[in-house]
Amino acid sequence: MSDIPSEEEQDRESHRSHILALAGFSFTGLLAIAVLDATLVQDFRYSVYYLLVSFLCYLSALNFQGYKSKRWHDQLATALMDAASLSLIMSIISILSIRPFSAFFASVLSVIALSVWGVDHFIKIRFQDVFLKNKKTGV
Repeated sequence: MSDIPSEEEQDRESHRSHILALAGFSFTGLLAIAVLDATLVQDFRYSVYYLLVSFLCYLSALNFQGYKSKRWHDQLATALMDAASLSLIMSIISILSIRPFSAFFASVLSVIALSVWGVDHFIKIRFQDVFLKNKKTGV
């Protein structure tokens, strides 16, 4: 994890543009839910919490993309991005739980959302594992 990835592997600009778009989404959602919570007197505190965590994780990942020079920096930035995207999903689930939907409907949507995130997360980890094993063996 202490080796220096090539410039192609680092791909800072591509990662930054992706992070900025999602951080903007988290920030906008956070402000909208905070205003909505105050206006409608609903209990959106969990949504606010998850959106704040999401925004802060995206902001931290963006900072790590700026000065990543070791492989573990890239891994940490990726972990922060995954935590941020999971927090976005959790904010949606928390909104579903307080809205007047049927419990079955909210549960099905929650399972679908978490499944999509989980499959994507598993695939990323698997690809990274294969990449690092091949790098270690020199393939």
